[in-house]
Amino acid sequence: MPNGGGASYLKARGEAVVLAAFALWSLVPLAIVFLKRGKGSFNGSDGLQVADHLQYLAWVRDAGENVLFSNRFDVASDPHLFLHPTYAISGLAWALGASVQAANLIWKPVAVVIVFAGFAAYVRRMLEHDRLAMAGGLALALFFVSPAAPLLDWLGIGDETLDFGNLLMALEMFPAGYLWGGYAGSISVGLMPVFLLCFEATLEPSRRRGGRSARFYSVSAGLAGLFASWLHPWQGITLLLIVGGLLLWERLDRRTLLASLLPVALTAAPVFYYFVLSHTDSSWALVSQPNDFPHFGWFLVLGLAPFALALPGLRPPREDVGEKMLLLWVPAALVLYAGLGQSWFYHALIGLSLPFAIFALRGARRLRVPSPAVAAVIAILTIPGLVFVLQQFTEGLDDHFFRDGERQALSYLDRAERPGPVLSRLEVGQAVPGYTGRNTYVGHYTWTPDYVDKVERARALFEGELSGEEARRLVRESRATFLLADCRSGAGLRASLGPSVASQRRFGCATVYELREAPGG
Repeated sequence: MPNGGGASYLKARGEAVVLAAFALWSLVPLAIVFLKRGKGSFNGSDGLQVADHLQYLAWVRDAGENVLFSNRFDVASDPHLFLHPTYAISGLAWALGASVQAANLIWKPVAVVIVFAGFAAYVRRMLEHDRLAMAGGLALALFFVSPAAPLLDWLGIGDETLDFGNLLMALEMFPAGYLWGGYAGSISVGLMPVFLLCFEATLEPSRRRGGRSARFYSVSAGLAGLFASWLHPWQGITLLLIVGGLLLWERLDRRTLLASLLPVALTAAPVFYYFVLSHTDSSWALVSQPNDFPHFGWFLVLGLAPFALALPGLRPPREDVGEKMLLLWVPAALVLYAGLGQSWFYHALIGLSLPFAIFALRGARRLRVPSPAVAAVIAILTIPGLVFVLQQFTEGLDDHFFRDGERQALSYLDRAERPGPVLSRLEVGQAVPGYTGRNTYVGHYTWTPDYVDKVERARALFEGELSGEEARRLVRESRATFLLADCRSGAGLRASLGPSVASQRRFGCATVYELREAPGG
């Protein structure tokens, strides 16, 4: 076999192995859930962020009922304002008869294909003179997990803040991790390299393929940017910062500005949409307020420490537009991370493993590091993290199931004709919107006002720690129509609530209390 053909064969074979590993990793949580199905009914979360995944199910359900969805993690009425492409399609699947879990899971194979294709194309472009390094770079880009998280966890080093930060740094820069339930974020990060490659081809005729025009690549970049922003706005803003940096680097050349107009406009449109939502009289205004989550600390230093391995791979970009955007990617993300004081700004770090992997492999080539040593470093930067994430998932496995009585109680609330919110403990309250279509007194930590206080008050109620008057006052303030005592609840409520309870239905270890309407209600 000729040398060129052999290199191409090895490259294709290496990419196929990485793709197989990537696809199999996406199925690991579902396989574990299936094997442990005796624990109860699968609640739809196939990853570590159970609260987030139950939030997505709420959005799927609400989109299936109303197309535009609202915040149901609060008893207050919230306008239906938000249109999101993945949840709109999942909502349609639910409306046509799919379970809410299945309607959300349909995006898993889509995310696998888009992330792998986007990352593989970008790695090929940036490591195009070193075909045999492509599989290693691709594996590192997809499976990178900050080694500080597993190391410090296994050694028992750190306090609550450091543990929180280390886990965040590990998960946010772990693209394969988003295949475990975070499908919108996965697809968005997979579209980022697509945008950058198409935008480069828009400006550089030598990068166009198959006789396609600059307009074709401009529209393609715009569509990739549009959906990257719409699905996960942090990634869209990062792309806009990269393009803004490039335009300044290019000294605002008129041709460049005109060619950039459509991609920038389409990428910016969803960002403007989110900005408008954040200034409406709705829950969006609440979640867009500044927060006190830590930006900086040792967790950031430790999480970014492996990026030192990329420094030898830096090189002058000269007039190469693609190289300039690659160099701008990490600074753009860090500027966004540091500049955002609201929302979950940690999402700005998603996707940084891709430029890191490219620079790291380039540096290894420049320093003539032997292939076995490169493979060992890649293993250190991936395998312990994969084990750590798997360990975290299995330790919290109970959180992915309803007990039989809880699932029956939720089904009853779904069928009940009387409208109104539900008051319950946090653990089942997070699932109420997705499984019943009702508002909940306490649910997702971002979307529930006075979340910490409500979590504690609901817990105290269902543990029997409130006096009769305190319990009745909480029920009145909650505006709930139903109370749902899950299988963790430690006390009956009939005695403390007295005549406020109109009826009581038991479902194994769970109980649903229907409250009487208040006079004039």
